[in-house]
Amino acid sequence: MTFACPTNLYESVNQSSKECRESSNIQLDQAGIDRFLTELTQESWDKHSVANGMSFPLRFETLEQEVNILSLIDILNTGHGFRKELHEDSDRGAFETIVFGIMSFHISSSPTNAEALAKITGWEVGEHFGITMQKDAPSELAHVTLSKPSIASKLAGQIQGVLNETGSILKKEKFETLGAFVIDAAKKANGSGEAFSRILINTFPAFQDTCVIDSKNVYVFKKALLLASSLERRFAATESIFKFTDIQNSPIFADNVIPTMMVYLGILGLPETLKHTMQEGEATSVEESYRLRAAAIDGCREIVEVANKGRDGKKVGSVDFGAKGMLAVDLDVYLWRVAKEPRYRKIPRFACKDTIFF
Repeated sequence: MTFACPTNLYESVNQSSKECRESSNIQLDQAGIDRFLTELTQESWDKHSVANGMSFPLRFETLEQEVNILSLIDILNTGHGFRKELHEDSDRGAFETIVFGIMSFHISSSPTNAEALAKITGWEVGEHFGITMQKDAPSELAHVTLSKPSIASKLAGQIQGVLNETGSILKKEKFETLGAFVIDAAKKANGSGEAFSRILINTFPAFQDTCVIDSKNVYVFKKALLLASSLERRFAATESIFKFTDIQNSPIFADNVIPTMMVYLGILGLPETLKHTMQEGEATSVEESYRLRAAAIDGCREIVEVANKGRDGKKVGSVDFGAKGMLAVDLDVYLWRVAKEPRYRKIPRFACKDTIFF
């Protein structure tokens, strides 16, 4: 069945997220928003709201080669639910594991063309990404251990599934690499990040980040929106095809970090039915994760509106956000980077192992 992405992508993400937040009884605390903006300093904003567009100190022979690497990192940007196991195995988090794996392909000159992606095995994924596939476990017999699949091997299987599927689609569409497809999509988008994201979403299931909740579609599309923003930050100054003029209207790229931060900062208030998701070791279902992520999208939309328009004609806070004002894409970067600071790193984050979307 062909997936049909909404034509008005940005508006659909914002509107469906607002409706989902409201139906989930997740409160948006206006006093919490004012407190966040009032306590926000210029120094902190300037330091944490700027991303480098995933620029790595590596040598690339062509634009396609670099775009291919960045696009593979993005389409595989998942695994948050295995954070504990990954840190135990390699002291790397989910995103670091994905970057490590894709860098392994590049540095070892292992092929990442459509044919290679379509055929990659789970064991090859484990080797490149540094994921322990099996662990010894005690058996009923004394002094005997059995080798069993590790918890993190499920992540390797998810990565393999995305790569196999992506490779097969690229072959069908007659593109040698994901990078080649992405460059072609950017050309067809004609300067629109929204149109670019829509092409990705309509083509690859790994970008089709949506769910039906309370009989309504909830659109998140984190990875597609993030790739548009990352490529715009990285290449807009040098490659005109990635100069997406509408990126300032993009919603945030909702994962598990930003909703957790917004709950902790008192911006989002959870009902009793969702409070368990923020407890250490508690599992979060796929539906619950969409409710939380949608709430974060709507919450960030509201923060941006208050930051730019103020209340009753008066500015809230003292930060100068520049000529364009506060952008949702910059707020996303800010909250995600601040969450990595020592004082926030130990805050329990909700986790769902049954998703490939974040």
